[in-house]
Amino acid sequence: MDFNPVLSQVSFSDFLEQVQDGLFITDRERRIVYWNRAAEELTGFMAAEVVGKCCTDILRHRSLFGESLCVDESCPVLRSMETDIGGTVPQILLMNSSSGRPLPVSLSVGPLHSPEGGTIGAIALLRGMRDEYQQRKLATEIQKRMITRTGFQRNGVRVDTLFVPVGDIGGDFIEAFFLDERTLIATVADATGHGTSASLFTMVFKTLLHSSFAHSRTPGEVLGSINRGYMETAGVDGYYLGACLVSIDLRARAGRYAAAGHPAGLVFARNGDGYTLKEKLKVASLMVGVAEHAAYGEIEFGLGPGEILLLASDGLFEAPCGEGKLFGVEGIEEFFARDSGNRPLEDLLAEVRRRSTFFPLSDDLSAVLIAPQ
Repeated sequence: MDFNPVLSQVSFSDFLEQVQDGLFITDRERRIVYWNRAAEELTGFMAAEVVGKCCTDILRHRSLFGESLCVDESCPVLRSMETDIGGTVPQILLMNSSSGRPLPVSLSVGPLHSPEGGTIGAIALLRGMRDEYQQRKLATEIQKRMITRTGFQRNGVRVDTLFVPVGDIGGDFIEAFFLDERTLIATVADATGHGTSASLFTMVFKTLLHSSFAHSRTPGEVLGSINRGYMETAGVDGYYLGACLVSIDLRARAGRYAAAGHPAGLVFARNGDGYTLKEKLKVASLMVGVAEHAAYGEIEFGLGPGEILLLASDGLFEAPCGEGKLFGVEGIEEFFARDSGNRPLEDLLAEVRRRSTFFPLSDDLSAVLIAPQ
């Protein structure tokens, strides 16, 4: 059957107005050039109010963790045009509405091309997610309270943290705390999978971590205790945890590092305005949950003035960049070789996003940076 007669009677603008999701189109500069009726109903903003204005000034997209998505490294609309890749952002976002109340939405974006093939703008779909938002908000709030979201400076050491889940809630876990006035403990863990199911395993990890320190103070023995407890209480075939754990005696400036199937810790030494990689803390070991009687070895290391220790999940090392390359240790070295700012992990995240071929990032990304003062 020939449908051309039907299609020939439907204008492009009429079609866009019939789309039930909120829809808007931007030019290359992210200025809104079209805003459909459903977008008006969803947000309360009339087309006359927003057309001609930059979408970042109107919508102000941000994650449930409060991270702005309207900067160049994070903007889904801009990244879609730059990478020529479309898709759905795998998390609920918050955006402005005319009432002033945050509006939870899902967002899908794609590049628009001219007849010659060049990118001339982007098209985006918005769908209200208020019911789902209430459920995920609770899980997100619980996770916020579990991890060390904010860095601190105490007892002669500065600790910076970074936690960027793929979705609203992540399968990574980070924590830094003092076991006593001279002993700093820091850990990064990464559960199999993403989202709520993976986060449940990190909650088990946190509980076992703190209870294990009641019986031992060495990272290797603590990981062994965590592994046994995990397999007894939460072990599910195919679901494992990668983790690293450090204990640092700040007075002796000496530390112990243990890992369970986790990327190496990296020690950098100050070199001019940047840092040079001094040592890789790499331990061959099984992930938590693989074998009940797994043993976890340790590496001793020093951490003096002008040196820093980076612990990070594999989302940092395996972030895909151009030409089929991963960000890797090489990308981290290149960044710290020139970094001298006071927001090292935020700047590192921006660098990863700038070089990444995907947005959002394809894996949870978390890190802890420790710098004796």
